[in-house]
Amino acid sequence: AGCKQMIGLEQEFFLVPREAYATRADLQLAGRTLLGCGAARGQEMCDHYMGPLNQHALAAIREMQSEAFKLGIPLRTRHREVAP
Repeated sequence: AGCKQMIGLEQEFFLVPREAYATRADLQLAGRTLLGCGAARGQEMCDHYMGPLNQHALAAIREMQSEAFKLGIPLRTRHREVAP
């Protein structure tokens, strides 16, 4: 008996190296990207659209998972979407 929740947050974020951030006025002034393009048609849900997590990304995600868990928010999914 009882109920087990199987929902959670999905939040997309970008990890930008400081050197790259320094060259992007849109990130510095607006706090978000204003430049870019949509994914190529048919690229969604494609195996080639996913990439491995590097050490920096994995460390950031682990820290976010730890902090979210303290707030009662389970975060399980880890993946890296590689945009064109």
